Amino acid sequence: MTEGYLVLQDGTVFEGKLFGSETGRAGDIVFSTGGVDGYQESLTDPSSSGQIIVLTFPCVGNYGVKDEFNQSDSVYARGLVVRELCTEPSPQYGGTLLNDFMKDNGIVGISGIDTREVTLRIRRNGTMRAAIISAESNIEKTVADLNRMPSASRPFNGQPAEPTDIDNGKEVTAAVIDCGARSGLYDVLSSRFNIIKFPMSASAADIIDSGADAVIVSSGPGNPNDPAFGGIISTIKEVSEKLPVMGIALGCDLLAIALGAKVVPMKYGHHGCNQPVKVGKYICMTSQSHDFCIDAESAQNAGLIITQTNLNDGTVEGFSDFDNRLFGYEYHPEGHMGPTDTEYQFDDFVIIAKEEKQ
Repeated sequence: MTEGYLVLQDGTVFEGKLFGSETGRAGDIVFSTGGVDGYQESLTDPSSSGQIIVLTFPCVGNYGVKDEFNQSDSVYARGLVVRELCTEPSPQYGGTLLNDFMKDNGIVGISGIDTREVTLRIRRNGTMRAAIISAESNIEKTVADLNRMPSASRPFNGQPAEPTDIDNGKEVTAAVIDCGARSGLYDVLSSRFNIIKFPMSASAADIIDSGADAVIVSSGPGNPNDPAFGGIISTIKEVSEKLPVMGIALGCDLLAIALGAKVVPMKYGHHGCNQPVKVGKYICMTSQSHDFCIDAESAQNAGLIITQTNLNDGTVEGFSDFDNRLFGYEYHPEGHMGPTDTEYQFDDFVIIAKEEKQ
Protein backbone atom coordinates (compact mmCIF):
# COMPACT_ATOMS: atom_id res chain seq x y z
CA MET A 1 0.00 0.00 0.00
CA THR A 2 1.21 3.50 -0.83
CA GLU A 3 1.23 6.59 1.35
CA GLY A 4 -1.71 8.94 1.14
CA TYR A 5 -3.72 11.62 2.93
CA LEU A 6 -7.25 12.24 4.10
CA VAL A 7 -7.81 15.98 3.64
CA LEU A 8 -10.78 17.77 5.19
CA GLN A 9 -12.41 20.95 3.97
CA ASP A 10 -11.22 22.81 7.10
CA GLY A 11 -7.59 22.08 6.18
CA THR A 12 -7.03 19.18 8.56
CA VAL A 13 -4.77 16.48 7.11
CA PHE A 14 -4.47 12.85 8.26
CA GLU A 15 -1.68 10.64 6.96
CA GLY A 16 -2.32 6.99 6.16
CA LYS A 17 -1.97 4.23 3.57
CA LEU A 18 -4.12 3.96 0.48
CA PHE A 19 -5.91 0.75 -0.48
CA GLY A 20 -8.46 -0.22 -3.09
CA SER A 21 -8.11 1.71 -6.35
CA GLU A 22 -5.60 4.22 -4.85
CA THR A 23 -7.08 6.88 -7.15
CA GLY A 24 -7.92 10.15 -5.38
CA ARG A 25 -11.60 10.92 -4.82
CA ALA A 26 -13.54 13.70 -3.10
CA GLY A 27 -16.99 13.70 -1.49
CA ASP A 28 -19.09 14.48 1.58
CA ILE A 29 -17.45 12.90 4.63
CA VAL A 30 -19.75 11.16 7.13
CA PHE A 31 -19.13 8.79 10.03
CA SER A 32 -20.98 5.51 10.44
CA THR A 33 -21.40 3.84 13.82
CA GLY A 34 -21.98 0.19 14.57
CA GLY A 35 -20.15 -3.06 15.01
CA VAL A 36 -17.89 -5.22 12.92
CA ASP A 37 -20.45 -5.68 10.12
CA GLY A 38 -21.98 -3.48 7.46
CA TYR A 39 -19.03 -2.12 5.49
CA GLN A 40 -20.00 -3.86 2.24
CA GLU A 41 -23.66 -2.94 2.69
CA SER A 42 -22.73 0.71 3.26
CA LEU A 43 -20.51 0.85 0.18
CA THR A 44 -23.23 -0.60 -2.06
CA ASP A 45 -26.15 1.37 -0.57
CA PRO A 46 -27.37 3.98 -3.10
CA SER A 47 -27.91 6.34 -0.14
CA SER A 48 -24.10 6.47 0.17
CA SER A 49 -23.78 8.13 -3.23
CA GLY A 50 -21.15 10.88 -3.15
CA GLN A 51 -19.95 10.05 0.37
CA ILE A 52 -16.61 9.23 1.93
CA ILE A 53 -17.52 6.96 4.84
CA VAL A 54 -15.58 6.89 8.11
CA LEU A 55 -16.21 3.64 9.99
CA THR A 56 -15.90 4.02 13.75
CA PHE A 57 -15.30 0.31 14.37
CA PRO A 58 -11.48 -0.02 14.58
CA CYS A 59 -10.86 -3.07 12.36
CA VAL A 60 -12.67 -3.40 9.03
CA GLY A 61 -12.80 -6.25 6.53
CA ASN A 62 -12.88 -9.00 9.17
CA TYR A 63 -15.30 -11.30 7.32
CA GLY A 64 -14.33 -10.36 3.78
CA VAL A 65 -16.72 -9.50 0.97
CA LYS A 66 -19.41 -11.70 -0.56
CA ASP A 67 -22.00 -10.93 -3.25
CA GLU A 68 -24.95 -11.82 -1.01
CA PHE A 69 -24.19 -8.81 1.21
CA ASN A 70 -24.48 -6.27 -1.64
CA GLN A 71 -27.39 -3.85 -1.38
CA SER A 72 -27.29 -2.98 -5.07
CA ASP A 73 -25.40 -3.94 -8.21
CA SER A 74 -22.95 -1.02 -7.88
CA VAL A 75 -20.67 0.67 -5.36
CA TYR A 76 -21.99 4.16 -4.63
CA ALA A 77 -19.64 5.46 -1.93
CA ARG A 78 -16.65 7.49 -3.10
CA GLY A 79 -14.23 6.36 -0.44
CA LEU A 80 -13.70 4.51 2.83
CA VAL A 81 -11.72 5.59 5.90
CA VAL A 82 -10.65 2.98 8.47
CA ARG A 83 -8.34 2.63 11.44
CA GLU A 84 -7.11 -0.83 10.46
CA LEU A 85 -7.74 -2.85 7.29
CA CYS A 86 -8.02 -6.59 7.82
CA THR A 87 -5.97 -8.55 5.27
CA GLU A 88 -6.72 -12.03 6.65
CA PRO A 89 -10.52 -12.21 7.04
CA SER A 90 -12.35 -15.02 8.77
CA PRO A 91 -13.11 -17.94 6.41
CA GLN A 92 -16.64 -18.24 7.88
CA TYR A 93 -18.37 -16.76 4.81
CA GLY A 94 -15.75 -17.62 2.22
CA GLY A 95 -15.54 -13.99 1.18
CA THR A 96 -12.83 -12.20 -0.77
CA LEU A 97 -10.65 -9.34 0.47
CA LEU A 98 -12.24 -5.91 0.96
CA ASN A 99 -9.13 -4.39 -0.64
CA ASP A 100 -9.69 -6.43 -3.82
CA PHE A 101 -13.41 -5.60 -3.91
CA MET A 102 -12.69 -1.88 -3.72
CA LYS A 103 -9.94 -2.09 -6.31
CA ASP A 104 -12.22 -3.95 -8.73
CA ASN A 105 -14.90 -1.27 -8.28
CA GLY A 106 -12.57 1.73 -8.54
CA ILE A 107 -13.12 2.91 -4.96
CA VAL A 108 -10.30 4.37 -2.88
CA GLY A 109 -9.75 3.69 0.82
CA ILE A 110 -7.27 4.88 3.41
CA SER A 111 -6.17 3.04 6.56
CA GLY A 112 -4.09 3.98 9.58
CA ILE A 113 -6.37 6.95 10.30
CA ASP A 114 -7.41 8.06 13.79
CA THR A 115 -11.09 7.57 13.02
CA ARG A 116 -12.14 8.74 16.50
CA GLU A 117 -10.49 12.11 15.89
CA VAL A 118 -12.11 12.39 12.46
CA THR A 119 -15.50 11.54 13.97
CA LEU A 120 -15.11 14.11 16.74
CA ARG A 121 -14.14 16.76 14.21
CA ILE A 122 -17.24 16.01 12.12
CA ARG A 123 -19.40 16.15 15.25
CA ARG A 124 -17.95 19.55 16.18
CA ASN A 125 -17.90 21.13 12.74
CA GLY A 126 -20.63 19.25 10.92
CA THR A 127 -20.49 17.31 7.67
CA MET A 128 -17.72 18.60 5.42
CA ARG A 129 -16.21 17.89 2.04
CA ALA A 130 -13.12 15.69 2.09
CA ALA A 131 -10.70 13.99 -0.27
CA ILE A 132 -8.51 10.91 -0.18
CA ILE A 133 -5.37 11.69 -2.17
CA SER A 134 -1.90 10.32 -2.85
CA ALA A 135 1.16 11.63 -1.01
CA GLU A 136 2.31 13.39 -4.20
CA SER A 137 -0.84 15.52 -4.47
CA ASN A 138 -0.99 19.24 -3.72
CA ILE A 139 -2.70 19.58 -0.32
CA GLU A 140 -3.27 23.34 -0.52
CA LYS A 141 -4.95 23.01 -3.90
CA THR A 142 -7.04 20.11 -2.60
CA VAL A 143 -8.33 22.22 0.33
CA ALA A 144 -9.16 25.09 -2.02
CA ASP A 145 -11.00 22.73 -4.37
CA LEU A 146 -12.98 21.23 -1.47
CA ASN A 147 -14.14 24.67 -0.37
CA ARG A 148 -15.47 25.34 -3.87
CA MET A 149 -17.08 21.94 -4.21
CA PRO A 150 -20.89 21.59 -3.86
CA SER A 151 -22.45 18.60 -2.15
CA ALA A 152 -21.60 15.41 -4.01
CA SER A 153 -24.91 13.72 -3.19
CA ARG A 154 -27.36 13.64 -6.09
CA PRO A 155 -30.78 12.04 -6.66
CA PHE A 156 -30.69 8.41 -7.75
CA ASN A 157 -30.76 7.80 -11.51
CA GLY A 158 -30.69 4.01 -11.67
CA GLN A 159 -34.42 3.25 -11.80
CA PRO A 160 -35.97 1.04 -14.45
CA ALA A 161 -37.40 2.86 -17.45
CA GLU A 162 -40.70 1.00 -17.06
CA PRO A 163 -42.63 -0.40 -14.08
CA THR A 164 -41.55 -3.90 -13.03
CA ASP A 165 -44.07 -6.41 -11.66
CA ILE A 166 -43.05 -9.02 -9.07
CA ASP A 167 -45.81 -11.54 -8.33
CA ASN A 168 -45.15 -13.18 -4.95
CA GLY A 169 -48.56 -14.78 -4.64
CA LYS A 170 -49.70 -12.43 -1.87
CA GLU A 171 -53.10 -10.93 -1.10
CA VAL A 172 -52.03 -7.31 -1.45
CA THR A 173 -49.80 -5.39 -3.85
CA ALA A 174 -47.42 -2.58 -2.97
CA ALA A 175 -46.22 -0.02 -5.48
CA VAL A 176 -42.64 0.94 -4.66
CA ILE A 177 -41.42 4.32 -5.89
CA ASP A 178 -37.72 3.49 -6.10
CA CYS A 179 -35.57 6.47 -5.13
CA GLY A 180 -32.51 4.27 -4.62
CA ALA A 181 -33.73 1.39 -2.45
CA ARG A 182 -31.51 -1.19 -0.82
CA SER A 183 -32.06 -4.70 -2.12
CA GLY A 184 -32.87 -5.69 1.47
CA LEU A 185 -36.11 -3.71 1.22
CA TYR A 186 -37.34 -5.89 -1.64
CA ASP A 187 -36.34 -9.03 0.26
CA VAL A 188 -38.53 -8.01 3.19
CA LEU A 189 -41.43 -6.77 1.05
CA SER A 190 -41.49 -9.94 -1.06
CA SER A 191 -42.53 -12.03 1.94
CA ARG A 192 -45.55 -9.77 2.45
CA PHE A 193 -46.57 -8.11 -0.84
CA ASN A 194 -46.75 -8.48 -4.56
CA ILE A 195 -44.59 -5.62 -5.82
CA ILE A 196 -44.79 -3.15 -8.68
CA LYS A 197 -41.52 -1.25 -8.90
CA PHE A 198 -41.85 2.30 -10.29
CA PRO A 199 -39.17 4.84 -11.20
CA MET A 200 -39.27 8.28 -9.58
CA SER A 201 -40.61 9.70 -12.85
CA ALA A 202 -43.83 7.66 -12.62
CA SER A 203 -47.04 9.65 -12.57
CA ALA A 204 -49.67 9.44 -9.85
CA ALA A 205 -52.15 8.12 -12.41
CA ASP A 206 -49.79 5.30 -13.42
CA ILE A 207 -49.40 4.23 -9.79
CA ILE A 208 -53.07 4.50 -8.87
CA ASP A 209 -54.22 2.74 -12.05
CA SER A 210 -51.70 -0.09 -11.55
CA GLY A 211 -53.99 -1.84 -9.09
CA ALA A 212 -51.63 -1.36 -6.15
CA ASP A 213 -53.25 -1.43 -2.72
CA ALA A 214 -50.54 0.67 -1.02
CA VAL A 215 -47.44 2.71 -1.86
CA ILE A 216 -43.94 2.65 -0.41
CA VAL A 217 -41.52 5.50 -1.17
CA SER A 218 -38.01 4.13 -0.75
CA SER A 219 -34.75 5.44 0.60
CA GLY A 220 -32.12 6.97 -1.64
CA PRO A 221 -29.50 9.70 -1.96
CA GLY A 222 -29.93 13.43 -2.40
CA ASN A 223 -31.23 16.54 -0.66
CA PRO A 224 -35.03 16.19 -0.34
CA ASN A 225 -35.32 19.97 -0.88
CA ASP A 226 -33.59 19.69 -4.26
CA PRO A 227 -35.89 21.01 -7.03
CA ALA A 228 -35.19 17.73 -8.86
CA PHE A 229 -37.60 16.07 -6.40
CA GLY A 230 -40.45 18.48 -7.24
CA GLY A 231 -42.16 16.01 -9.56
CA ILE A 232 -42.11 13.05 -7.19
CA ILE A 233 -43.34 15.22 -4.29
CA SER A 234 -46.38 16.20 -6.36
CA THR A 235 -46.92 12.54 -7.25
CA ILE A 236 -46.73 11.48 -3.59
CA LYS A 237 -49.21 14.16 -2.59
CA GLU A 238 -51.74 13.00 -5.19
CA VAL A 239 -51.21 9.30 -4.44
CA SER A 240 -51.57 9.84 -0.67
CA GLU A 241 -55.14 11.01 -1.22
CA LYS A 242 -56.05 7.64 -2.75
CA LEU A 243 -53.82 4.99 -1.15
CA PRO A 244 -51.96 4.29 2.11
CA VAL A 245 -48.33 5.44 1.88
CA MET A 246 -45.16 4.53 3.79
CA GLY A 247 -42.04 6.66 3.32
CA ILE A 248 -38.60 5.29 4.28
CA ALA A 249 -35.55 7.54 4.93
CA LEU A 250 -35.48 9.88 1.91
CA GLY A 251 -39.00 8.68 1.16
CA CYS A 252 -40.02 9.74 4.66
CA ASP A 253 -38.75 13.27 4.01
CA LEU A 254 -40.41 13.48 0.60
CA LEU A 255 -43.73 12.33 2.09
CA ALA A 256 -43.43 14.89 4.90
CA ILE A 257 -42.82 17.70 2.38
CA ALA A 258 -45.76 16.51 0.27
CA LEU A 259 -47.96 16.75 3.37
CA GLY A 260 -46.83 20.29 4.20
CA ALA A 261 -43.96 19.82 6.66
CA LYS A 262 -40.43 21.20 6.34
CA VAL A 263 -37.25 19.15 6.14
CA VAL A 264 -33.97 20.64 7.37
CA PRO A 265 -30.30 19.60 7.13
CA MET A 266 -28.73 17.91 10.15
CA LYS A 267 -25.31 18.89 11.47
CA TYR A 268 -23.77 15.50 10.84
CA GLY A 269 -26.65 13.14 10.10
CA HIS A 270 -27.38 9.62 11.27
CA HIS A 271 -25.31 6.83 9.73
CA GLY A 272 -24.94 3.34 11.14
CA CYS A 273 -26.81 0.33 12.47
CA ASN A 274 -27.15 1.22 16.17
CA GLN A 275 -29.37 4.32 16.29
CA PRO A 276 -31.80 4.14 19.26
CA VAL A 277 -35.37 5.21 18.52
CA LYS A 278 -38.24 5.59 21.00
CA VAL A 279 -41.32 3.91 19.55
CA GLY A 280 -44.22 4.30 21.97
CA LYS A 281 -43.07 2.78 25.25
CA TYR A 282 -40.31 0.75 23.55
CA ILE A 283 -36.75 1.50 22.48
CA CYS A 284 -35.73 0.00 19.13
CA MET A 285 -32.31 -0.14 17.53
CA THR A 286 -32.35 0.97 13.91
CA SER A 287 -30.23 1.19 10.77
CA GLN A 288 -29.99 4.71 9.35
CA SER A 289 -28.28 6.68 6.60
CA HIS A 290 -29.65 10.21 6.27
CA ASP A 291 -28.48 13.81 6.60
CA PHE A 292 -31.86 15.57 6.82
CA CYS A 293 -34.68 15.49 9.36
CA ILE A 294 -38.25 16.70 9.69
CA ASP A 295 -38.84 19.98 11.50
CA ALA A 296 -41.12 18.95 14.38
CA GLU A 297 -43.07 22.21 14.65
CA SER A 298 -43.84 22.32 10.93
CA ALA A 299 -44.95 18.66 11.01
CA GLN A 300 -47.42 19.38 13.81
CA ASN A 301 -48.65 22.51 11.99
CA ALA A 302 -49.24 20.31 8.94
CA GLY A 303 -51.50 18.05 11.01
CA LEU A 304 -49.05 15.17 11.41
CA ILE A 305 -48.53 13.12 14.57
CA ILE A 306 -44.93 12.62 15.67
CA THR A 307 -44.81 8.99 16.77
CA GLN A 308 -41.06 8.29 17.14
CA THR A 309 -37.96 10.20 18.19
CA ASN A 310 -34.22 9.60 18.24
CA LEU A 311 -32.88 9.10 21.77
CA ASN A 312 -29.48 10.59 20.93
CA ASP A 313 -30.59 13.99 19.67
CA GLY A 314 -34.40 14.12 19.94
CA THR A 315 -34.98 14.47 16.20
CA VAL A 316 -38.16 13.17 14.57
CA GLU A 317 -37.83 9.53 13.48
CA GLY A 318 -41.43 8.68 12.62
CA PHE A 319 -44.82 10.24 11.97
CA SER A 320 -48.34 9.37 10.89
CA ASP A 321 -51.44 11.23 9.83
CA PHE A 322 -54.60 11.35 11.94
CA ASP A 323 -56.35 8.81 9.72
CA ASN A 324 -53.55 6.27 10.28
CA ARG A 325 -52.98 5.79 6.52
CA LEU A 326 -49.72 7.67 5.98
CA PHE A 327 -46.46 6.81 7.73
CA GLY A 328 -42.89 8.04 7.58
CA TYR A 329 -39.77 6.47 9.09
CA GLU A 330 -36.37 8.13 8.89
CA TYR A 331 -34.64 4.78 9.41
CA HIS A 332 -34.77 1.46 7.54
CA PRO A 333 -37.46 -0.75 9.16
CA GLU A 334 -36.09 -3.69 7.18
CA GLY A 335 -32.66 -3.46 8.84
CA HIS A 336 -30.29 -5.12 6.33
CA MET A 337 -27.56 -4.25 7.49
CA GLY A 338 -28.51 -3.94 11.10
CA PRO A 339 -31.21 -4.86 13.59
CA THR A 340 -34.70 -5.95 12.61
CA ASP A 341 -36.44 -4.52 15.69
CA THR A 342 -38.85 -2.49 13.55
CA GLU A 343 -39.55 -4.94 10.73
CA TYR A 344 -43.01 -5.52 12.27
CA GLN A 345 -44.07 -2.16 10.81
CA PHE A 346 -44.34 -3.82 7.41
CA ASP A 347 -46.77 -6.33 8.95
CA ASP A 348 -48.84 -3.43 10.28
CA PHE A 349 -48.78 -1.85 6.82
CA VAL A 350 -50.04 -5.10 5.25
CA ILE A 351 -53.07 -4.96 7.56
CA ILE A 352 -53.76 -1.35 6.59
CA ALA A 353 -53.40 -2.19 2.89
CA LYS A 354 -55.87 -5.08 3.25
CA GLU A 355 -58.38 -2.85 5.02
CA GLU A 356 -58.02 -0.23 2.29
CA LYS A 357 -58.52 -2.87 -0.39
CA GLN A 358 -61.77 -4.04 1.17
